Order: sequence, then C-alpha cells, then structure tokens
Amino acid sequence: MRKLLAKPATWLSPPLWQATAVTGLLGLLFTSMAWALWWSPGSPYPIWMTIKSVPLLLPLRGLLHGRRRTAQWASFLPLPYLLGSILAVYGFLVPPHFTSAPDFVGAVLQGVFGILLMTGSMYYAYTTAGER
Repeated sequence: MRKLLAKPATWLSPPLWQATAVTGLLGLLFTSMAWALWWSPGSPYPIWMTIKSVPLLLPLRGLLHGRRRTAQWASFLPLPYLLGSILAVYGFLVPPHFTSAPDFVGAVLQGVFGILLMTGSMYYAYTTAGER
C-alpha cells in the first residue's frame, strides 16, 4: 500500500511539490477571504467569516522557506476547508438548495486549492525525507 501511495511522489521534484503546496495555500487563503467578502457578502456569511483564513497564515513562512516539519503539519490544515466545500457543493446540487451559485463556485475553488495544499505539502515532506 505504501508503494501505491508513494507513486505520485516521483512525478515532481521537491521544489515543484513545494510550489504546489504554496500555490494551494495562497489560493485557499484568497478563496476563503473572497468567498465571505465579495462572492456572497452579508448572506449567509457575515464579514467575520474571514477569520477562518487566519489559520492559513501560520504555515506560510515555513512553506515558503521549505521546512519539512511545517509541510508535514500543513498537510492536515485543509481538512476542515475541504469538509466545508463538500457541504456547500452538496447543498447546491441536492434539493432543497441551501447554497447559491456563487457559493458553489467558491466551494469548488476552495476544494481544489485545499487538495493542492494537502497533496503538495504531503509529497514535499515525503520526497525530502532523507535530507537534513
């Protein structure tokens, strides 16, 4: 099973996995702020919902500097954001529809960037395991 899960690690070099993780983190940061502020302002998400982007600032410096330990912990960070995006997509596709089309777009973008962050940081940590 480990060989099967480790197979995508050879697709990219460690700096490209790091760039994937940073792209996912910055995209998730922008999407979570834009979703609450511009795409659906006021309803049902108030302005204070941008506070959910604050935890995304914690691993930014470590990922930019290529710290393996930060990448290990950052792979867990997008899980609540992925759950929120799955719920919003489900709420748009299944009746009764409790989310709107802008929420659907925001949820899909948040899910894509969350997957980028998770896979990029996970495989960056895996490919740099022997380095010190």
